[in-house]
Amino acid sequence: MNTKVLVKNAIVLALYMLTISLNPYGFLMFQLRPGEALSVLPFFNRKYMPALIVGGALANITSPLGPIDMVAGGSCAIITYAISKYIKNPYINSGVFSLVSGILVSIMLFKTGNIDMSLKFPFLISVLSIAGSTLIVTVLATWIIKTTKLKSIIEED
Repeated sequence: MNTKVLVKNAIVLALYMLTISLNPYGFLMFQLRPGEALSVLPFFNRKYMPALIVGGALANITSPLGPIDMVAGGSCAIITYAISKYIKNPYINSGVFSLVSGILVSIMLFKTGNIDMSLKFPFLISVLSIAGSTLIVTVLATWIIKTTKLKSIIEED
């Protein structure tokens, strides 16, 4: 990784951490995180993967669930970016990212007992809630990138 790419990754990581840390509503079942808008960058240029994989883990350092949430966050990014290598449509990749996040975070929430089954929130509702809220942010970010000059900035080496 050359210096220019390393610096760009550091900037993206810092922006991601800043936007996630400013959002007190980014944990548990409804995760409307504006910072997730940055998670679509690797769908346009894979050089941003390191920043967002590390960011996916570190962003959850303040989570009420602690280290297990850090593992889940990083795993969502790793799995999605591995799949995105074969899918070139950023909108589909946004959906994949949202679904992977919904499934992994829901598994984590149920395994840690942070969603009480007596509240009648079945697993599917949790997945849909998390995936749906993430999908709103990622599809909007994808649309903004594709319809503005941001795409050319992100894609340049």
